[in-house]
Amino acid sequence: GLGAVAVAQDFSKSFKVLSDSGSLDIKTKMGSVTVVPAEGNTIQILAKRGGNAVTASQPSPQGKVYVEVTSDAPVDLVINVPASTSLDVFCVKCSGGVIVRGLRGAIKINNTDGDIQLTGIRSSQVEARSMSGNVSYSGEVQPSGSYYLKSFSGRVDAALPAGAKFKLEATSGQGGIELSPGDFQLTVQKQTSHLVQGLVESATATVKLWTQEGSIRVHKKQ
Repeated sequence: GLGAVAVAQDFSKSFKVLSDSGSLDIKTKMGSVTVVPAEGNTIQILAKRGGNAVTASQPSPQGKVYVEVTSDAPVDLVINVPASTSLDVFCVKCSGGVIVRGLRGAIKINNTDGDIQLTGIRSSQVEARSMSGNVSYSGEVQPSGSYYLKSFSGRVDAALPAGAKFKLEATSGQGGIELSPGDFQLTVQKQTSHLVQGLVESATATVKLWTQEGSIRVHKKQ
């Protein structure tokens, strides 16, 4: 018979994707998600303590990869992907955070209860939402790009390159908005204690930052 204690095994699986059009969909409940770029055309999934709680599938050859964690116990997912992969992550309570580094494909992240940290991003479409966690973005602003960072009670931080051109909309219900207009050639069009709207040159990209209870900071990337 089975022992009384189930030992959490690691889970590992990899899938080939088409170069420059890989796509990854992650649904998980607790733990953490880390997605980092790797050479080649392979999405590799490692779940620490995940074992039998993880399913990973690719319904069509070289098509979108689906990862789902069904367990209520925390699972740490570490996933290597081609940098061009488009990413959709949904987590109920990743208290260890959702961390994405160095990607250039479209990014969509929902971490209901936990932080979201995006660094070295070169995507033109980014959407990151958390209820109680902090949301931070450090990366490029692509022409015609759309960047939407939202937290209900956490801080929102955007570190953007010195030469970035963008329309800024920052809204904070109760926290402050910290802005260094000197970091960018930002023309402030409207400013109250809860709202800043501005424009850097004739920008086609949009940066929208929203929090109800947290603070917002927009600054130049070091």
